[in-house]
Amino acid sequence: MGRVVFVDLDDTLFQTARKDPTATRLAAVDGQGAPLSFQSDRQASLLDWLSDGARVIPVTGRNVQAFRRVTLDFGDRAICSFGGVVLNADGTPDPAWHGRMAAAAPAAAPALDTLHAATRQRAEALGIDVRHRVIDDAGLPLYLSVKHNAGSGAETARLAEAMAPHMPAGWTIHRNGSNMALLPPFLGKAHAVRFVMDALREVDGHQPLLTIGVGDSLTDLGYMALCDYALTPRGTQIADLFARWTQPAAAHDPQEGSEDAA
Repeated sequence: MGRVVFVDLDDTLFQTARKDPTATRLAAVDGQGAPLSFQSDRQASLLDWLSDGARVIPVTGRNVQAFRRVTLDFGDRAICSFGGVVLNADGTPDPAWHGRMAAAAPAAAPALDTLHAATRQRAEALGIDVRHRVIDDAGLPLYLSVKHNAGSGAETARLAEAMAPHMPAGWTIHRNGSNMALLPPFLGKAHAVRFVMDALREVDGHQPLLTIGVGDSLTDLGYMALCDYALTPRGTQIADLFARWTQPAAAHDPQEGSEDAA
């Protein structure tokens, strides 16, 4: 049975030095080629383990240009821009998936421009220091990226709250730490992962696949739920969500107060 691992990148396989100063293995560079993101020994070991005998497919919010600044070797397909682009193994956009995105993106473009202007206005009114831009990938306007210049998650959360009333129906705000993305309804990692799963099964003659989803943020939950198994790092959005669900149960001993207890 073939094994396929769909894995998020930032804050799952690596992170900036600011987030983890102890991580020393270079994993990505910035636009000028300077070191930007690093792997810890545990993250490197995880990737080695996941890659052993498996096809590893990155699933990232990075656009194609930023994905190509990742120095790790995956050697297969990749899903970029929150599912807006599916790259084939040769590094070119999958034409079938690109056709779907090209049909959907123009209808969302006016709302994207409106939200961009509203984000600038709200940030200026609230005195929140962010940089923001529409992410274009494979020739298509896909989503709005917002990053706090001082890395403040609290200030980004305040801006997200201010933007919530401006969001059109079906649009979502993805916030993770000091980064935020405003995503149109047609975009989503889960949509692209399902497409790739179907394509791989067709290539393999509809043989069964064992699929594993690895991610850290709430936007990863959709594609992780499509997989047979799911894995998340501790201290992340998903891990914190699980902790909130399980802590009350973990704190309560079911034998305490039980009529059957001896």
